Amino acid sequence: MSDYYHLTRRDFVRDSALGALALGIGASAGPPVFAAAAGDGKSMVALVRDEKVQGDDNKVDSATLKKMLDEAIKTATGESNAAAGWKKLIKPDDVVGIVPTKANPTHEELIQAVQAAVQEAGVAPDRIQNVQGKIDLVTKCTALISLPSLKTHALTGLGTVLKNYISFSGKASAYHGEKNVELGSIWQMPVVKGKTRIVIVDALRPLFDRGPKADPKYLWNYNGLLVGSDPVAVETMALTILMAKRKAFKGEAWEITPPPMCVVAADKQYQLGTADPAKIALKLSGWEKDALISA
Repeated sequence: MSDYYHLTRRDFVRDSALGALALGIGASAGPPVFAAAAGDGKSMVALVRDEKVQGDDNKVDSATLKKMLDEAIKTATGESNAAAGWKKLIKPDDVVGIVPTKANPTHEELIQAVQAAVQEAGVAPDRIQNVQGKIDLVTKCTALISLPSLKTHALTGLGTVLKNYISFSGKASAYHGEKNVELGSIWQMPVVKGKTRIVIVDALRPLFDRGPKADPKYLWNYNGLLVGSDPVAVETMALTILMAKRKAFKGEAWEITPPPMCVVAADKQYQLGTADPAKIALKLSGWEKDALISA
């Protein structure tokens, strides 16, 4: 991995041990609830970038975005093509909930591309809906597709994968500050537990400081999608990219405030996946310039 790796294996071992003590949990953790897609048992995370997906006016080219999404799904699922990947993730009798981000919102073009792909996988349009913040609707879903945007957040540190289900908790403020360590608990709530089939992070124009209200000076065109079935592995890669951008911006390490303790806790306490870089297989496809991370 790159020199910008914020969470090294040594950091992971140290922070996991300290976190386990602080959280009152044992050193051993059960298997992640999300299966790894990599042949070596690692959690597969696909990063696909294309410099042409956005123009100087930040307008998204839908055709380019579709190609990126297809490549990411193919890689993340280990299938030979995107159509087979979607059919591996979603069944025609599923009730599919799409969960985009509201603040610094997920691009509408990505939401539409995912909806179209799910329909092509055989799911009827009336069985696909945007369920962000709608507890009554998410309860009825059998499958969820998480579509967060890549960003920091002034109240929880990170505002990407783990935070994306916070509206289903009914008590968002309970996870602010250092309490962000408990964000993983939301993923164990009955309304969402075990339903997430894939996480697709909109990294087209991320936010690398503060939020949710975006200051334009902290936005940049990364032109990427970060995709995987292990939410903690995807969040770990998201954190790595954000920390690298912050370091490049300031010329020195620039920690996130509040510190996103939720990432290691999601692994060690809530067993949602892996935050250990040694157990994550990252595959980068497409545009490599200023990727801020390497496989």
